[in-house]
This record gives sequence, C-alpha cells and structure tokens, in this order.
Amino acid sequence: MQAIAQISPTLGIFYTIAFTTSQAGPSAPLAYLAAFLVCLLLAAPMAGLARHLPSAGGLYTYVSAGIGPRAGFMTGWLYGVSVSIVPAALAAFTGAVLQDELSSAYGVSVPWWVYAAVILAVCFLCAYRGIGISIKFLVVMTCFEMAVGLGLALTGLFSPGPGGVNVDGFNPANISSSSGFFLAVVLSIFAFTGFESAAAVGEESRDPRRIIPRAITGSLVLIGLFYVVTAWGLQVGWGTSDLPALAASPTAPAFVLADRLWNGASLVVLIALVNSGLGVCIACTTSATRTLYGIARTGALPQALVKVHPRLRTPVTAVVLQSAVALVVCVGLGGVLGPYNLFNMLGTTGTFVYIPIFVLMNVAAFRFFRSRFPQEFSIWAHVVAPVVSTVALLTIGYFSLSPLPAFPVLLAPFIAALYALTGVAVLFLRNLRPGKRAWMTRAGELPDVE
Repeated sequence: MQAIAQISPTLGIFYTIAFTTSQAGPSAPLAYLAAFLVCLLLAAPMAGLARHLPSAGGLYTYVSAGIGPRAGFMTGWLYGVSVSIVPAALAAFTGAVLQDELSSAYGVSVPWWVYAAVILAVCFLCAYRGIGISIKFLVVMTCFEMAVGLGLALTGLFSPGPGGVNVDGFNPANISSSSGFFLAVVLSIFAFTGFESAAAVGEESRDPRRIIPRAITGSLVLIGLFYVVTAWGLQVGWGTSDLPALAASPTAPAFVLADRLWNGASLVVLIALVNSGLGVCIACTTSATRTLYGIARTGALPQALVKVHPRLRTPVTAVVLQSAVALVVCVGLGGVLGPYNLFNMLGTTGTFVYIPIFVLMNVAAFRFFRSRFPQEFSIWAHVVAPVVSTVALLTIGYFSLSPLPAFPVLLAPFIAALYALTGVAVLFLRNLRPGKRAWMTRAGELPDVE
C-alpha cells in the first residue's frame, strides 16, 4: 500500500486518460500496457537489490553498494529532495480540484491553499505518529479509491457508449500515429512511478528480505491491471466512436462519466480523487523522510536528521523539515504560479529526476550481482531488463525536451538540474572534505550504521 499509494492510482488514470486518448486514440489501454511492461523491466533488478539490502536508505544504499558512495549519495539526494517536494505539488493540485468542484457544484468558496494546508497537516501528523498509522490510512484510502476507479470502469463496460463493448484498444493495428502512441507510453510510464518507495520502509517491515521485493513487483502488477482495465472501461463507457470528445473534454472524463453512469454521483469521484491526493502525499512524506534519515545515519547529511522520537520511534527532525519545505513550496510558489501550474511543473521535474535515479540503479544492480553475488547473476534481470529500460528512459528524456514545453513547465529541467547541482555542492564541500569521509565506508552497508 505504501508503493501503490505513492503511485496514486485514481489521479494517475483519471487525469491522464484524456491525454493518452488524444495521443493514442483507441489504443490508450495498449499504451498503459506497454508502460507497465517497461516498468516491470525496472522492477526486476530493483527487487533483487531489495532482497539483499533492506535499508531505510533505499536507493541510496542500493547504488552505494553497487557503484560507490558518491553515486549513491547523488541518487539518494535526488530522490529525497524530489519526493520531499512532491506533496507540495499534489496538495496544491488536490486543493485546486476541491475548490473548483465544490464551488461550481455546491457554491462552497474556500481557497485552494486552505485545503492544501490541511492535507499537508494530516501528512505531518501521520509521519510524526509513525509508520503504523500511516499505513492504516493508506490501506483504507487506497482500497477505496481503487474500488471507485474500477467500479466506474466496470459500469462503463456494462453500460457502454457509442461503439459498444469492444477490444479495439488492445489491437496494435489501431495505432494511428506511432509518435502519438509513443508519447502516450512516455506519460504512462511516469504514472507508475512510486513502486520503488516500498524500499524505504524495509527496516519497518516484518521479514523485509521476502516482503519488500514482493511489494515492489506486486504493486506494479496490481496497478498495471488497474490502469489497463480502467482505461479500457472509461473509453468504452464514454463511447469508442466518440473518443475525440473524451480527449477534448474540459472536465475530467471521470466526472462526466460518473454523472451519466451513476446518476449524478460525480461527488464520489471527487472524494476518490481527494483521497488519492492525500494518500500520495502521506506515502511521499513517509518515503522521503526515511530516505533522508537513512542517508544522515551514515553521516552524509547532518546528524540532526537522525533524531528519532523516544516513544514513537519516528525520524522527527526529518519529518518536521520535509513538512515545512512542502508547505512553503505549496503555498508560496503555488500562490505565484497557480496550483495547476505548480503541479505540472513539479510533476515534469520528477520526470527528469527519476531518469538518472533509475539509470544508476540499473548500473548498480549489474555491478552488485556481477561482483558480489555472481551465483545469482541473471542475463535477463541484470543485463536485458536494465539495458532495455535505460534506453526507454533516455528516450523519454529526449522527447520530454524536444520540443521544449511552454512556461512554467519549461522550468522543469532547470529545477532538476538545480537539485543535482545542490547535491554536488553538498557532496564536494561537505562530504568529501578531509576528515569528513567516514560516511563513505558505511553508505552501502547493511544496516547503514554498521
């Protein structure tokens, strides 16, 4: 549930189906299926690393063990900083959706930033109180939102629009534009990101060497099935003979379908979307603070981040810092750019951040198993899967820059570069100074401090 919630299933499908349909037409379900297969290629080497290195440092520990502490620090830094800021974007977006929908439907006029602040406050309380309460929240919320998404999709299959029930969405012959279909796959791949966050709670899990690899792969399989079935059901429910209208709909298609198929019950979809936004914020807060704690525990970040609550056993300093940064970015930058622009800009920034993270993870898996566990080395899991997924990720990066997006999304690659340059500055000005390099011997070890 930690991994699935960070993927944010209903937000991932309800707010991408219009774009994927505009690019891939009736083949949108096939685009989600293709993206799912690419992500499985990423999960293959990651699951092996999780089995050997169940650490709060997550990707930081994996890359440190496979490549070296310098690459590991940059990986952990990029992941920790990026995921720390994700709740700012999601809280702003969810607050804006609430403001727009409640204002238009019920005349409730509450500014988006009030909703966003409440969401971030709930995230803080969950992270501060501990992983137990966070996961309880995520189990309930994620099951509810997935039930709503699947329920709407299945209703669409039983009450289809113009064109009736068909499987045209899975027929490659219906791909009208290869470039459009590719762009749909590109977006869909990043609708899956979040499955890796299960790694950050490895030390807080029972039998992590068995459970965490299953969580990484299992979350992908569940979400892959969810996305493919839901995309198919939404298109069929809308009407496969009228898909241009779905792609051009000014209102999220899920709201339109819920009003038609569920007799005006679009409020249920709104609740599911808010639920999804809150869930991903909680999940990101959990994974980001655990990653920062795991890095600091080796000495690569200030020791203040290692402080653990004496009773709750949560990394309180990391939680307070992450929550404060998210609130400032959400309200401050969201007030300047607008909540939707903030969401689009930081969401695209995540694209550029995840690319080097996953590429480094692929290289780390190859080196880790080749040198330390040659008896477990697999051509499929440690050569074929990493090479194919790396090529896919680099291609995604190219097409994300060509053509250049409009402002403020145009700022995304520069923000990602700023994250990286800040990490380089910390690495060289703090962590590689004479007498400050003891962390390097601990970065890839398990547990991190021994």
